[in-house]
Amino acid sequence: MIPGAALAVFLLFAVSVAKADSYDFYVDQGSAEVQENGTEEYPFKTIGAAMSHIKSEKYKNKNVYIRKGTYSEQVELENNTDLIGEDRNETTIDGSGRSYGIYFRSTKSRVSNLTVEKAPTNIKVDKQSKAIINNCTICEAGSNGVEVDKSKNSDKYKFTFRNSSIVDNGKRGMYIHKRKIEIAGCEISGNVEEGIDLHTGMRGTVRNNNIKSNGESGIEMMMAGTKISIKGNSLSSNDTQGITIQVYSSQRGTMKLTGNSIRNNKNYGVRYARYDRNSIKIKYWQFIKKCVKLKKNTIQNNSDGDFSYI
Repeated sequence: MIPGAALAVFLLFAVSVAKADSYDFYVDQGSAEVQENGTEEYPFKTIGAAMSHIKSEKYKNKNVYIRKGTYSEQVELENNTDLIGEDRNETTIDGSGRSYGIYFRSTKSRVSNLTVEKAPTNIKVDKQSKAIINNCTICEAGSNGVEVDKSKNSDKYKFTFRNSSIVDNGKRGMYIHKRKIEIAGCEISGNVEEGIDLHTGMRGTVRNNNIKSNGESGIEMMMAGTKISIKGNSLSSNDTQGITIQVYSSQRGTMKLTGNSIRNNKNYGVRYARYDRNSIKIKYWQFIKKCVKLKKNTIQNNSDGDFSYI
């Protein structure tokens, strides 16, 4: 039998050892060791060095633990490699002067506990990648905080963004082309243009986010072929609409808006923006009613009105 206090110490030690042993490679820009081989004792000094080693050795499905510090580099994420920062607020990839902060290149990868900042585009996901980003801060991009290329809207290429912040970027917070998505539990604020910009053919959910004070709509999306659930979000104080749904053709979509709070936006709460050049042969409001399902939303105090069909 192990006494209670001794058992607690034993368990704490066991947990810390398990944590230390749970990563394949380590990066520490503050390491004073001359030798670097990616072990905890002799970590790589840059994330790029870890990525180069993984690629040259043709490793797959490895994870890389990044100690606190600011890493001024562009990270090419390949070979199903995961990146885990030591501390979200103190482990930073600074992409100043590069094209991207992190580029997901034909990979199935996770990124967590990091800040990515100051690149022209902080996060880029190519059409062959499945990306999961959790507990990260994406901020101060010169253009878009996150760009996701057009792909199949299936689980194989799903883009997931959870429990993170995307703030103060120079254009859109997120610019996502055809894809299956999950955006949940995030703050999306202070971006110069839209908070989230979604193109045609989207699938998935946008839920329980706080989307506020963006320079254009909180969420802007295109109708054609989209099947998406917008649920439990707060959309407030955006400089145009809370939500803009753009209609460019008679192709329908399915959009469920459920339990959202859409308040105090400077133009409309929800705008159904019509650009179809009269291709819709029924009354426009009837077309919208067939495609957009509203349930238990609170839509009020928007400066120009709660709805617009222009």
